[in-house]
Amino acid sequence: MWKRQKKNQKEEQFARNKRFLRALALIFISLQFGAHAAPNYFYLNSNLLVAQKYNYELKLDKARLAINGELAENPENGASYYLLHFNAYLKAFVSEEPADYKSYLIEQQRAIAQIQKLKDSEAYKKFALADIYFYSATLKGKFDELYGAARDINKAHSLIEENHKLFPAFLPNNKTRGVLKIYFSTVPENYTWIINLLGIKGNLHEGLGLLRTIAYHDDKLEYAGIAKEASYLYSFALHQVAKQSDKAWTETLRCTKDYKYNLLSTFFRSNMALKLNRNEVALNILKVRPKDKEYESCYFFYYLLGTAKLNKQDPTAIDDFKIFQACFHGRNFIKSNYQKMSWYYFLSGDYNLAEYYKELIVKIGVSSTEDDKIATQYSKKPWPNKELLRTRLLYDGGYYTQAAGVISKIVLKELPNSNQKAEYCYRRGRISEKLGHTDLAMKFYEASSLYAIQSDEYYGAYASIYLGEYYAANGDKKMAKKYFDRALSFKNNREYVESLEQRAKLGLKNLK
Repeated sequence: MWKRQKKNQKEEQFARNKRFLRALALIFISLQFGAHAAPNYFYLNSNLLVAQKYNYELKLDKARLAINGELAENPENGASYYLLHFNAYLKAFVSEEPADYKSYLIEQQRAIAQIQKLKDSEAYKKFALADIYFYSATLKGKFDELYGAARDINKAHSLIEENHKLFPAFLPNNKTRGVLKIYFSTVPENYTWIINLLGIKGNLHEGLGLLRTIAYHDDKLEYAGIAKEASYLYSFALHQVAKQSDKAWTETLRCTKDYKYNLLSTFFRSNMALKLNRNEVALNILKVRPKDKEYESCYFFYYLLGTAKLNKQDPTAIDDFKIFQACFHGRNFIKSNYQKMSWYYFLSGDYNLAEYYKELIVKIGVSSTEDDKIATQYSKKPWPNKELLRTRLLYDGGYYTQAAGVISKIVLKELPNSNQKAEYCYRRGRISEKLGHTDLAMKFYEASSLYAIQSDEYYGAYASIYLGEYYAANGDKKMAKKYFDRALSFKNNREYVESLEQRAKLGLKNLK
């Protein structure tokens, strides 16, 4: 009996072991099956395409909620992490607040970690990584992390070129490749040895072509969002780098038709209108911009609106500048905002407040953007000529006839110094050219360049560039070279230095 009991115990133990091994095998098989059934992948499904659209509209909370909902159901989809990264990027870019930047860096690392899990056969893998590093670089540049920005740009370039070799027909590559080729074509000559060392080649014409190809390929639903981004970048590059203002405006109108409900389109359309002296257009856009709570708070619009109103000499401009001053907690355009507030009170005759805001320029904000650098220079200068300042603002707004009326009351020989005389001739030249009096404009540019020989202002240098471009367009290379060289000779100037040098050298390069 004892032997039979022992035998039964052994059989039961064997059965238990057998059941355990079978269960273990089933778990192993299910894990293996699961791994093959749900690998990491990248797919912009209908839910994510809607979330992507919310991102572009700056409905960032709504977009994040939609992406996280999709992520809960499909945690292996790398597209969700890609869109979450862009969501965090837009929030940090708009607010410029340290907390948002910190959150962005966390989201960036999470997105990189997840997308690196994709198979190398996935065309979106290196494209998405390159895109993340490119946008990371632009944000680090905003926060003066220049070494980190340069490193990320290099990573973006390497990844997108590798992806182009692997998937030459993959159209989204054109967006990142295009913008990088344009970016590298603008590197000043004294830094070109660095990009040559890295094996990087910039090419403005090729870059614009690549951006245009994807910008006009929004018929495929999967590419619609990327095409939208490319369109924004294409229109901006046409103006900022290629100096094709009319074409830039046409492209801006095309890609921002949704500006009444898309806050990102509102920004691009109004900002471009201001840059192209279309003040009334900018005012109309900014006044009807979407302001519902579902949109991200974007206080930069108050700076733009104040600028447009100041150009028009609208007394309510100060209200918008004050809202920007009180509510914006970022880094950039603080000094520029104070400069415009100082101008406002100076033109209004309140010299105490004009001086107060002029002094704040030195104390608050950073000098990273061109506008903030100009404001810093303004804070060190004596007060401008009031009528020349009015002329400048009216010109910037595109009110050329009114600007001509104001400046015509100034007597050149009565201006107290060569700086103001150079500015007077420069502004007469700009207004004359806009009103179609080209020959007269060239005479004023010539006079400005001569008055400005020892000047620390930008008027003579820019006047020389306009002369150089005029002669180049008319086939007179000898005269064009003379004025481009003259533009580079104003060593005392401290304003628009990089853009002036770049434009003059580009003019000389094109002559060859």
